[in-house]
Amino acid sequence: MLIVRICLSVIVLWGVGIASASAQPRHEIDCEAGGRHHVAARGVAFLVVHRGILVCERYDRGVEADEARWLASGTKSFTPVIIALAVQDGLLELDQPAAEILTEWQDDPDRSAITIRQLLDQSSGLAVNPRNRRLPSYQRAVETRQEYPPGERFVYGAAHFEALGEVVRRRLAAADLDPTPADYLLRRFLRPLGIGVGAWRSVDGNPTMSEGTQITPLNWARFGHAVLEGGRFREVQLGDPDVLAAMWEPSAANPNYGLGWWLINPPGGASGMRRGPQITMHDPDFPFVAMAAGAGGQRLYVIPQLDLVVVRMTRGVVDDPRTRTEDWSDRRFLQTLIVDRQTGTDD
Repeated sequence: MLIVRICLSVIVLWGVGIASASAQPRHEIDCEAGGRHHVAARGVAFLVVHRGILVCERYDRGVEADEARWLASGTKSFTPVIIALAVQDGLLELDQPAAEILTEWQDDPDRSAITIRQLLDQSSGLAVNPRNRRLPSYQRAVETRQEYPPGERFVYGAAHFEALGEVVRRRLAAADLDPTPADYLLRRFLRPLGIGVGAWRSVDGNPTMSEGTQITPLNWARFGHAVLEGGRFREVQLGDPDVLAAMWEPSAANPNYGLGWWLINPPGGASGMRRGPQITMHDPDFPFVAMAAGAGGQRLYVIPQLDLVVVRMTRGVVDDPRTRTEDWSDRRFLQTLIVDRQTGTDD
């Protein structure tokens, strides 16, 4: 059995851990148990990165390491990084009204109050039809009617992110830059880190912001490690650090959601998840986890206290429709993979 012993950081501030040199290893990573749990739920790729080092890696069901898989809604985790880059470049502010860019919202008493932050944390109040799985274009998202006052309710859906795509597109164009948000992310963040994207779906010629990227497991893990490091790379800061830190702050509308990321066991034992993966966990002895999640069990877990990144991927709902209804518990998986040596519990 492959066991990796890891030290629990002793200081945590909104997902940024500071390791103590004198801390004794409390948690262990059980690669074999975690891998078995993952494969039993139709998993095909499983990686664990500790302190930037790949410590667990397996591929199953004929999948190779260099095969890119569709992330579904795991794509949402890229959008706040795009916003962090735009803030760093002086194109946007996190709490500015989106109507300053989306001029069609300026005369609407409700939509004119929606901020960039509220689009990211899905509390914008834009109407979402959960039965309609067709992705809206940027323009259709901008035309979406207002259903709730901004900031009051968490409503999961694509419209918030596609409207953000139009915000970013217009600001890039106004700055005489390539107006494609995906190319901006690649140029400013992913390529400097050596991260490639296999494919990016588009609607009406624009890359979708809420889902639709394809990436290899190792590149998704590299992305997770980059955000764990707060965008710092070789003395260069990639993205505004305050926005990157805000990704993992519980929102007022849903304490189990930040900016494009789900939050497991968030600081303060917050609860109140509304719609999404089965992630509720209130365990003071278990670390905080930020999670990018996509249909079919696509997962990127970032655990700042343990300097840990975990990727588990399936073939996805297109290539393996059974993954859509597979019984997958993030809580059970994480507690199988990460064993508390002091209690001896692993489930």
